[in-house]
Amino acid sequence: MPEREEMPPDLPALARARQEREVALTHALTRAEYALAQEGAQVGWALASAGLPFDSLTFVALRVLETSAAEDMDPVEVLCLGRLRDLIERSAALTDALIADGTAA
Repeated sequence: MPEREEMPPDLPALARARQEREVALTHALTRAEYALAQEGAQVGWALASAGLPFDSLTFVALRVLETSAAEDMDPVEVLCLGRLRDLIERSAALTDALIADGTAA
């Protein structure tokens, strides 16, 4: 029977710290997602009221790119990051839902 390895005493603390970072990141991404959606819905409503077309995916992606430019990040790399790509797509979908529900104004 193989000998059982001892677990380092700080492993549970490290795992807990990682979980806390993941929860904090998820919370931050969710807040950003809803903030982008609210802003997008307001812009979409204003453009629609003025008779201009609006594309929520482009709007949200541009807002993310604006932030990445301020941080000196490569725009293509930013748009290809899985978590940010998901955030853009979810924010755009939520923007469209807010506009459709009429809750953008």
